[in-house]
Amino acid sequence: MKKLLSALLLVGAIVFAYRWFTGWTAYRAYERFAEAWVHGDGIEAAKYGDAPTVKHALEERSLRGTPGGAAMEAFRGERYAVESQTRSSGGAVELKVLQTIFFDPPGITSGIGGAMLAHFRHKATVRKTSDGWRVVAFEPTYLDMASVRPGRS
Repeated sequence: MKKLLSALLLVGAIVFAYRWFTGWTAYRAYERFAEAWVHGDGIEAAKYGDAPTVKHALEERSLRGTPGGAAMEAFRGERYAVESQTRSSGGAVELKVLQTIFFDPPGITSGIGGAMLAHFRHKATVRKTSDGWRVVAFEPTYLDMASVRPGRS
């Protein structure tokens, strides 16, 4: 009985570890794609997304075309917070992520950290292919923009 229970626990741990690892690698592909989107880097985005998704993200939904993107002069980093992560029946991972972009607007140089920030919510689908995990759907939505240090212009 103890051996059966131990075997079941071991199998459960292996399944849990596998699902965690595949979810992590899918998220990592999304994160690298999102970073390429911020910088408008089509070559880097193509490493992590399929061709139609790269075209949609960089040409039709580019960062510079958003209300917040027009004010970004110098990028100072990004931060990501996963709001939800689900696995579809076909094995794809669907992510909803809040991205915070730190930046300096024209005329302000903060040096470290950025003087302002902008929030975007991304809905992305990442699918396992023969080339690894690929972003197959990416929809960024601009939320808001604010000063990092309220009260200062």
